[in-house]
Amino acid sequence: MKFNPFKPNGIISPGIFTGRLDEMRAIEHGLFQAKHGNPIHFMIQGERGIGKSSLFFVTKLVANGEIETFTNEKLNFLVISVDLGAASNQMDIIRTIGRELKDTIGAKSAVKERARAFWDWATNWEILGVRYHKDGDSFDPHEALDAFVSQVASLCGTLSGEIDGILILIDEADRPGADAKLGEFCKLMTERLARKECNNVVLGLAGLPTLLGRLKESHESSPRLFTTMLLDPLLPAERIEVIDRGMKVANEKNTAATSITLEATNLLADLSEGYPHFIQQFAFSAFQYDKDNLITAEDVIGGAFSENGALSQLGDKYFNEMYHLRIASNDYRHVLNTMAAHGDQWVSRRQIIEESALAKTTVTNALNALKARQIIMSDDSRKGRGFYRLPTRSFAAWINAIRSVSERTEGQVGFAAGVPLDTTF
Repeated sequence: MKFNPFKPNGIISPGIFTGRLDEMRAIEHGLFQAKHGNPIHFMIQGERGIGKSSLFFVTKLVANGEIETFTNEKLNFLVISVDLGAASNQMDIIRTIGRELKDTIGAKSAVKERARAFWDWATNWEILGVRYHKDGDSFDPHEALDAFVSQVASLCGTLSGEIDGILILIDEADRPGADAKLGEFCKLMTERLARKECNNVVLGLAGLPTLLGRLKESHESSPRLFTTMLLDPLLPAERIEVIDRGMKVANEKNTAATSITLEATNLLADLSEGYPHFIQQFAFSAFQYDKDNLITAEDVIGGAFSENGALSQLGDKYFNEMYHLRIASNDYRHVLNTMAAHGDQWVSRRQIIEESALAKTTVTNALNALKARQIIMSDDSRKGRGFYRLPTRSFAAWINAIRSVSERTEGQVGFAAGVPLDTTF
């Protein structure tokens, strides 16, 4: 048995994390500004699996001083890391952040005694939260926010000189519904902190590309608070660096060293199209498939197509519902295959007909059905209409990976979650 360094199902460790240099520099600059009283809040947007949570994890390590900044400095922020998937209203947001801040203080013996006032308040707030859920109408969220802001400002004053500030990281910020009013919460909290001359609290949000619109729904000007960053797929050199770092970690832990051919490395990089979770999954499956401590292109293909292999795992987690469960026709899947060659770019109906070699009526029926099932998107703003695209670039990358692996195995029919894939291109 050997240690597999790749993590397809979790946050990437700092030893394998790579890329995102521009984003990390921007975040570090915002933290440095906050340390000196001029916070810069930031927002990370991107598709599922693009690396938002991993970027937040590394940000946390930099902010609390476990990792040095690019300028070889050590920061000392209290870092509050939460996700708001279960938040249904603004009171839930306040309680979630307050509880995590209390737990963070409790884990730091050096500041716990000095922060006793906040600790006591947060303890009472948890009790209040139980009462709130029994009789929610009697609690005013604005009053609750005022109390929370007052306590945070007092905490920052008490710990002045002990910490650089407080960093609040909110993951999955796109998930709370309109009633949670996250945009309003961010706007009011930052304004009220500023009025209390508490200027070393930083907000960091991460979510899907719909996050900006979600914030606007509850407060039109709330997006102006944030420096926005959209995560793109990793560049080819960055993909290879991820694989090389993973192999290095494996060989530090395992008794027998494992090597990888250049062809296998390039194939992993190409199949992933730069999506970090694709790199991790394909590399993990290839590492598991290898039996002679030399990962070759054949191991990459075997790991991708094997039962419960990379293509199956990615399909189960992200795409099978769109590609299989909601589609009974191979012709419809063939239309998706044709569109995937264009990533998430707009493609005309005429172009799809030409490239797929399907009959016009078949393509028209497929496009109408796929649009009705919300599997593809249409651009109705163009003159003449008739333009379509896949909803995400990662969906296209998964389809393209199936095609690429199938072509390397001379048209072999692959299986994902036990369902044959159309590999006619």
